[in-house]
Amino acid sequence: MEHIRQKLEEFSNLANKLQEYLKMAPKEKLRTRKKGNHYQYYSEKDKKRSYITKKNIETAKKIARRDYYQKLLPHLLKNITTMKHFIKNYNSTQLEECFHNLSDARKQLVDPLFIDNETYATQWQSKKYERKKDSPTGNLFTQKNEQVRSKSEIIIADLLNSKKVPYHYEYPVQLINGRIIHPDFFCLNKRTRQEFYWEHCGKMDDPIYTINLTQRISDYSKIGIIPGKNLILTFETAKTPLETKTIERLIQSCLV
Repeated sequence: MEHIRQKLEEFSNLANKLQEYLKMAPKEKLRTRKKGNHYQYYSEKDKKRSYITKKNIETAKKIARRDYYQKLLPHLLKNITTMKHFIKNYNSTQLEECFHNLSDARKQLVDPLFIDNETYATQWQSKKYERKKDSPTGNLFTQKNEQVRSKSEIIIADLLNSKKVPYHYEYPVQLINGRIIHPDFFCLNKRTRQEFYWEHCGKMDDPIYTINLTQRISDYSKIGIIPGKNLILTFETAKTPLETKTIERLIQSCLV
């Protein structure tokens, strides 16, 4: 559903741009003629043709673009109408309630094909996984009583928790070479059910750390974990600490 909403917004914006262009587009017709391996272009108005030189080829492009947009726009608008109709009539609740309304006894016998977002999030949060062997040390605990490795991780974890974003701390990921690494956080957007990894890069003023980080991001990309797509990155140096507002903006943008 979220993908359809995004596509609807994309198509609507595009349709508006096309309509604006067509208002200002040239009124002449475009005529073409093949000469050898090349084409010649002419503009036609009131049955009078004028040759369009290479210097003025932009005129031909504007007319051709107008004709293309005129053919494209009705189909674009039809798709917009179809998507609006689908969004208006789509009702996932009815699908989810078929399982929800079963008796508890029957629920134990059925694997639901459709579940609501909250149930999905609860099941996602209940995943069991093997933590890193070198557990965090010290007295750094989140609101969920998880022991973490830095004060910045506490801030991130507690903000995720306060925004009711399901997450796992140091969830294992297998790289293409078989090695297991543990991103700082593995998060779920309950609304879209999209999963995000979150790495907090807290030692950016350490040259060795940044070299290793560059390699890690490259390793991530090879298994489809890509910055801007499903990998959130935050950065920090000794002189530039992590700001709470930055975390809140990222959570709002990607996870709620």
